[in-house]
Amino acid sequence: MIRKFVDRSSELNFPEDSYKKDGLQVVVIYGRRRVGKTELIKRFIEDKDNTIYFLADQRGTEKNLERFTRAVQTWFSLPPLKIESFEDVFKIIAGRSPKMVVVIDEFSYLIEEDPALASVFQLIIDEVLKETNAFLILCGSSISIMEKGVLSYKSPLYGRKTGQIKLKPVEFRDLSEFFPDYSIEQLIEAYAVLGGVPAYLSLFDHRIISLKTSGAHFS
Repeated sequence: MIRKFVDRSSELNFPEDSYKKDGLQVVVIYGRRRVGKTELIKRFIEDKDNTIYFLADQRGTEKNLERFTRAVQTWFSLPPLKIESFEDVFKIIAGRSPKMVVVIDEFSYLIEEDPALASVFQLIIDEVLKETNAFLILCGSSISIMEKGVLSYKSPLYGRKTGQIKLKPVEFRDLSEFFPDYSIEQLIEAYAVLGGVPAYLSLFDHRIISLKTSGAHFS
Protein backbone atom coordinates (compact mmCIF):
# COMPACT_ATOMS: atom_id res chain seq x y z
CA MET A 1 0.00 0.00 0.00
CA ILE A 2 1.29 3.47 -0.92
CA ARG A 3 0.75 5.92 1.90
CA LYS A 4 -0.45 9.40 1.17
CA PHE A 5 1.88 12.20 2.16
CA VAL A 6 -0.09 15.29 3.00
CA ASP A 7 0.18 18.44 5.07
CA ARG A 8 3.97 18.22 5.24
CA SER A 9 5.09 20.87 2.77
CA SER A 10 6.42 23.27 5.40
CA GLU A 11 8.12 20.46 7.33
CA LEU A 12 9.73 19.16 4.13
CA ASN A 13 10.79 22.64 3.03
CA PHE A 14 12.77 23.15 6.22
CA PRO A 15 15.37 20.38 5.72
CA GLU A 16 15.50 21.18 1.99
CA ASP A 17 16.38 24.80 2.77
CA SER A 18 18.91 23.69 5.39
CA TYR A 19 20.50 21.29 2.91
CA LYS A 20 21.33 24.19 0.61
CA LYS A 21 23.42 25.90 3.29
CA ASP A 22 27.17 25.53 3.60
CA GLY A 23 28.73 23.98 6.66
CA LEU A 24 27.60 21.30 9.05
CA GLN A 25 23.85 21.03 9.60
CA VAL A 26 22.35 19.09 12.51
CA VAL A 27 18.58 18.66 12.37
CA VAL A 28 16.54 17.03 15.13
CA ILE A 29 13.20 15.49 14.14
CA TYR A 30 10.94 14.01 16.77
CA GLY A 31 7.31 13.25 17.53
CA ARG A 32 4.97 10.48 18.59
CA ARG A 33 5.07 7.10 16.89
CA ARG A 34 3.35 6.65 13.53
CA VAL A 35 3.10 10.41 12.96
CA GLY A 36 5.16 10.27 9.75
CA LYS A 37 8.74 11.12 10.78
CA THR A 38 10.39 8.35 8.79
CA GLU A 39 8.22 9.04 5.76
CA LEU A 40 9.19 12.71 5.93
CA ILE A 41 12.87 11.81 6.10
CA LYS A 42 12.65 9.34 3.23
CA ARG A 43 10.92 11.93 1.07
CA PHE A 44 13.73 14.35 1.87
CA ILE A 45 16.56 11.94 1.03
CA GLU A 46 15.00 10.26 -2.02
CA ASP A 47 16.77 12.61 -4.45
CA LYS A 48 19.99 12.98 -2.47
CA ASP A 49 22.94 11.07 -3.94
CA ASN A 50 25.07 10.65 -0.83
CA THR A 51 22.86 9.34 1.95
CA ILE A 52 23.23 6.80 4.71
CA TYR A 53 19.98 5.95 6.47
CA PHE A 54 20.33 3.95 9.68
CA LEU A 55 17.48 2.69 11.85
CA ALA A 56 18.67 2.05 15.40
CA ASP A 57 17.15 -0.66 17.58
CA GLN A 58 17.10 -1.45 21.30
CA ARG A 59 19.90 -4.01 21.36
CA GLY A 60 22.45 -1.61 22.76
CA THR A 61 25.53 0.28 21.62
CA GLU A 62 27.64 -2.67 20.49
CA LYS A 63 25.06 -4.16 18.12
CA ASN A 64 24.04 -0.79 16.70
CA LEU A 65 27.66 0.25 16.18
CA GLU A 66 28.26 -3.03 14.36
CA ARG A 67 25.26 -2.49 12.09
CA PHE A 68 26.09 1.17 11.45
CA THR A 69 29.67 0.25 10.59
CA ARG A 70 28.44 -2.31 8.04
CA ALA A 71 26.16 0.30 6.49
CA VAL A 72 29.05 2.72 6.05
CA GLN A 73 31.33 -0.05 4.84
CA THR A 74 28.79 -1.07 2.21
CA TRP A 75 28.11 2.51 1.09
CA PHE A 76 31.77 3.32 0.48
CA SER A 77 32.63 -0.21 -0.78
CA LEU A 78 35.24 -0.66 1.93
CA PRO A 79 36.82 -3.87 3.23
CA PRO A 80 35.79 -5.05 6.73
CA LEU A 81 36.51 -2.33 9.24
CA LYS A 82 37.84 -2.58 12.77
CA ILE A 83 35.82 0.06 14.58
CA GLU A 84 35.68 0.81 18.28
CA SER A 85 33.23 3.71 18.48
CA PHE A 86 30.73 5.82 16.55
CA GLU A 87 33.43 8.48 16.49
CA ASP A 88 35.62 6.20 14.37
CA VAL A 89 32.82 5.59 11.86
CA PHE A 90 32.08 9.29 11.47
CA LYS A 91 35.77 9.94 10.85
CA ILE A 92 35.46 7.71 7.79
CA ILE A 93 32.34 9.55 6.65
CA ALA A 94 33.94 12.97 7.19
CA GLY A 95 36.97 12.08 5.11
CA ARG A 96 35.19 10.61 2.11
CA SER A 97 32.23 12.75 1.11
CA PRO A 98 31.94 16.52 0.66
CA LYS A 99 28.17 16.55 1.21
CA MET A 100 26.90 13.50 3.06
CA VAL A 101 23.46 13.08 4.59
CA VAL A 102 23.50 10.76 7.60
CA VAL A 103 20.21 9.80 9.22
CA ILE A 104 20.08 8.13 12.62
CA ASP A 105 16.46 7.10 12.96
CA GLU A 106 15.23 6.19 16.45
CA PHE A 107 18.25 7.91 17.95
CA SER A 108 16.23 7.89 21.17
CA TYR A 109 16.82 4.11 21.39
CA LEU A 110 20.58 4.69 21.42
CA ILE A 111 20.69 7.27 24.18
CA GLU A 112 18.01 5.52 26.23
CA GLU A 113 20.10 2.34 26.35
CA ASP A 114 23.40 4.23 26.71
CA PRO A 115 23.07 7.86 27.90
CA ALA A 116 26.84 8.35 27.45
CA LEU A 117 26.31 8.29 23.68
CA ALA A 118 24.96 11.83 23.83
CA SER A 119 28.46 13.02 24.79
CA VAL A 120 29.96 10.86 22.04
CA PHE A 121 27.78 12.57 19.46
CA GLN A 122 28.71 15.91 20.99
CA LEU A 123 32.32 15.06 20.20
CA ILE A 124 31.37 13.90 16.70
CA ILE A 125 29.61 17.18 15.98
CA ASP A 126 32.17 19.44 17.66
CA GLU A 127 35.34 17.77 16.38
CA VAL A 128 34.80 15.18 13.65
CA LEU A 129 32.17 16.91 11.51
CA LYS A 130 32.86 20.50 12.47
CA GLU A 131 34.62 21.55 9.26
CA THR A 132 32.48 19.45 6.90
CA ASN A 133 29.28 20.05 4.93
CA ALA A 134 27.68 16.98 6.44
CA PHE A 135 23.94 16.93 7.06
CA LEU A 136 23.13 14.95 10.20
CA ILE A 137 19.55 14.05 11.12
CA LEU A 138 18.80 12.71 14.60
CA CYS A 139 15.27 11.35 14.75
CA GLY A 140 13.33 9.84 17.64
CA SER A 141 9.86 8.67 18.65
CA SER A 142 10.24 9.15 22.39
CA ILE A 143 9.41 12.80 22.90
CA SER A 144 10.61 12.81 26.51
CA ILE A 145 13.96 11.21 25.69
CA MET A 146 14.60 13.47 22.69
CA GLU A 147 13.73 16.59 24.67
CA LYS A 148 15.75 15.54 27.71
CA GLY A 149 18.64 13.76 26.02
CA VAL A 150 19.11 15.98 22.97
CA LEU A 151 17.39 19.34 23.35
CA SER A 152 17.51 20.16 27.05
CA TYR A 153 20.07 22.51 28.61
CA LYS A 154 21.53 19.60 30.59
CA SER A 155 22.17 17.46 27.50
CA PRO A 156 25.72 17.31 26.07
CA LEU A 157 24.06 17.95 22.70
CA TYR A 158 22.46 21.21 23.80
CA GLY A 159 23.16 23.99 21.33
CA ARG A 160 24.46 21.67 18.62
CA LYS A 161 21.35 21.50 16.47
CA THR A 162 20.94 23.94 13.61
CA GLY A 163 17.22 23.21 13.43
CA GLN A 164 14.45 21.01 14.75
CA ILE A 165 11.04 19.69 13.77
CA LYS A 166 8.49 18.41 16.23
CA LEU A 167 6.21 16.57 13.85
CA LYS A 168 2.54 16.67 14.78
CA PRO A 169 -0.51 14.80 13.47
CA VAL A 170 -2.21 16.18 10.37
CA GLU A 171 -5.08 18.58 10.95
CA PHE A 172 -8.74 18.04 10.16
CA ARG A 173 -8.62 20.33 7.13
CA ASP A 174 -6.26 17.91 5.39
CA LEU A 175 -8.39 14.81 5.92
CA SER A 176 -10.11 15.18 2.56
CA GLU A 177 -6.79 14.33 0.90
CA PHE A 178 -7.01 10.89 2.49
CA PHE A 179 -10.74 10.47 1.83
CA PRO A 180 -11.65 12.61 -1.19
CA ASP A 181 -15.08 10.98 -1.60
CA TYR A 182 -16.21 11.66 1.99
CA SER A 183 -18.82 14.22 2.95
CA ILE A 184 -18.04 16.68 5.74
CA GLU A 185 -20.05 14.51 8.15
CA GLN A 186 -18.05 11.43 7.19
CA LEU A 187 -14.78 13.32 7.58
CA ILE A 188 -15.80 14.40 11.09
CA GLU A 189 -16.66 10.82 11.99
CA ALA A 190 -13.36 9.52 10.59
CA TYR A 191 -11.36 12.17 12.45
CA ALA A 192 -13.20 11.39 15.68
CA VAL A 193 -12.19 7.74 15.36
CA LEU A 194 -8.69 8.01 13.88
CA GLY A 195 -7.40 11.44 14.84
CA GLY A 196 -4.65 12.83 12.63
CA VAL A 197 -2.09 10.04 12.70
CA PRO A 198 -1.07 9.46 9.06
CA ALA A 199 -0.26 5.77 9.52
CA TYR A 200 -3.78 5.02 10.78
CA LEU A 201 -5.43 7.20 8.15
CA SER A 202 -3.53 5.48 5.34
CA LEU A 203 -4.44 2.00 6.53
CA PHE A 204 -8.11 2.75 7.17
CA ASP A 205 -10.63 1.16 4.81
CA HIS A 206 -12.64 4.20 3.71
CA ARG A 207 -15.59 1.99 2.70
CA ILE A 208 -16.47 1.31 6.34
CA ILE A 209 -17.93 4.75 6.97
CA SER A 210 -19.19 5.08 3.41
CA LEU A 211 -21.22 1.87 3.62
CA LYS A 212 -22.44 2.65 7.12
CA THR A 213 -23.62 6.14 6.10
CA SER A 214 -25.30 4.96 2.91
CA GLY A 215 -27.15 2.20 4.73
CA ALA A 216 -25.71 -0.50 2.48
CA HIS A 217 -25.79 -4.04 3.81
CA PHE A 218 -24.95 -7.53 2.65
CA SER A 219 -26.75 -10.78 3.28
